[in-house]
Amino acid sequence: MPPDMLLRSDWKETSLSAPGELGTIDRWAQEVGEKREEPIPLQKFLRYAEWFRSTFVPEGDPSDVVSLERAADGYRLTTAAGTEVEARRVVVAVGAIPFAQAPPPFTEAMGDRVTFATALQNYEAYRDRRVVVVGGGQGGLESASLAAEAGADVDLVIRSRLRWFADREPHRPRGRVRQRLYRLAYPVVGYGPPPLNRLALHPDLFALLPKAARRLLSGRILRAGGSPWLRGKVERTVRVSEGLAVEEIERDGVVRLHLSDGSVLEADAVIVAAGFRFSLEQLSFLSPEVRERIAVDEGWPVLDRWFRSTEDGLLFVGFAAEHRFGPIARFIPGTRFTANRVREALTR
Repeated sequence: MPPDMLLRSDWKETSLSAPGELGTIDRWAQEVGEKREEPIPLQKFLRYAEWFRSTFVPEGDPSDVVSLERAADGYRLTTAAGTEVEARRVVVAVGAIPFAQAPPPFTEAMGDRVTFATALQNYEAYRDRRVVVVGGGQGGLESASLAAEAGADVDLVIRSRLRWFADREPHRPRGRVRQRLYRLAYPVVGYGPPPLNRLALHPDLFALLPKAARRLLSGRILRAGGSPWLRGKVERTVRVSEGLAVEEIERDGVVRLHLSDGSVLEADAVIVAAGFRFSLEQLSFLSPEVRERIAVDEGWPVLDRWFRSTEDGLLFVGFAAEHRFGPIARFIPGTRFTANRVREALTR
């Protein structure tokens, strides 16, 4: 995530799950003397997350897992540091970042000068350069804004129309009645529209719906668009092309993007922010034997109500569980549901 980004989530919905409500963001703020701030800066949330980690899971190993294979009594994991760990059960919780999507024709073009937005931390490298950002979601809009702030000449290309969310931020001052009505309409920030957003709060109910309905609802509840606080920045500094798709890419000193209306954009660098698509192939640490034993449905792992896959002892949470449990599975408000179900699975 861009280091200066602001979270869309409400302060009270940004608490990770711990027994007895001992790990809430309010408890952290009180303990370390931080002030409540909305929208929440990413760096503030990361400080909270580090406090949560050191408080509840201080024994964590930060090394990447490079292989996971079957062993006599479960699994053997090897880390990049060379450490081997034996485990009866493994919970895969890798988030969405490994699954950044490169739609055609970007599939073969990623690499030099064509980069995923999720891979960027420093936008100063784009100063005085021509940059094209592809994607009209929050990530694309933030990337375009940050590149422009760094001094780049920025074009934003969006396949559909640019959508700005209404300024219904929960921290806006409201009277008691209006605040109550707001909470009835928007029980969780970032999901819409009412009343469909309530389905996001009931993962088991979402899982009962037909696949086609789940697919449509996920797309509607999490529509691509930008937060209202970002609108002024983008409109002042970024040229936006709506309703256009990139059909062909050429590289000859510069990157040339051929658009669906016949026009061509030249750029020194391209940033792709086209969302995420789950694929087991992106989890290169899974051995072929383990991967083959995991049943998939439309590319997603088939999971039961305890997040267990068809590979005995292997659970998937977070983004990997969205196909079954809906969008809340990959966001902080879903951690309580997820953590309790996984605890049940591990203690049954």
